[in-house]
Amino acid sequence: MLLTQQTMVNIINKQPPEQAAPVTAKAPSRATPLAAAFGACMAGLVLSGCAVPVTRTTHVYEAPGYPAPAPVAARRYGSVERIDVIETHQADSGGGAVLGGLLGGVVGNQIGHGAGRAAATALGVFGGAVAGDHIERNEAAANSGTVYRVFVEFDDGSRRHFDYRALNGLHTGDRVRLQHGVLDRA
Repeated sequence: MLLTQQTMVNIINKQPPEQAAPVTAKAPSRATPLAAAFGACMAGLVLSGCAVPVTRTTHVYEAPGYPAPAPVAARRYGSVERIDVIETHQADSGGGAVLGGLLGGVVGNQIGHGAGRAAATALGVFGGAVAGDHIERNEAAANSGTVYRVFVEFDDGSRRHFDYRALNGLHTGDRVRLQHGVLDRA
């Protein structure tokens, strides 16, 4: 039951409720095929941003951290055995240009009439493709670079490796501590 302001006043003043007028619902409007295509393109654009490049490294941290001291039981100590330098490169797939061209064409088609619409669509396809390719190349460049794989042998004899974008002065032979999944100098 929907309570209006007048109904609330009547309840507070202990007056009989008014007879509410029936509520009618409007029929939903139908989307045009062009609007549906635009919605599909936008969904594809949003979902393509969720794609994660597949690499051999599972976790890459910015640098070995220095968190607050943890309980002794949560700490593991060891020594750095070696540090490997791994160059990563993510190539662009061309998907950004295709998606950008499709989106630009849909947007361009909404502008003008007749020959002007055709020109706007063509310009939208071209501009969208250039912009999409540029965005994809920048993203690929940001995901490429140097990763340092730090191999550690712990005091209990177990071994593990960690991947970092920077070492912050960590060297082979350094004594390290692992606490809460973060490796730092001991």
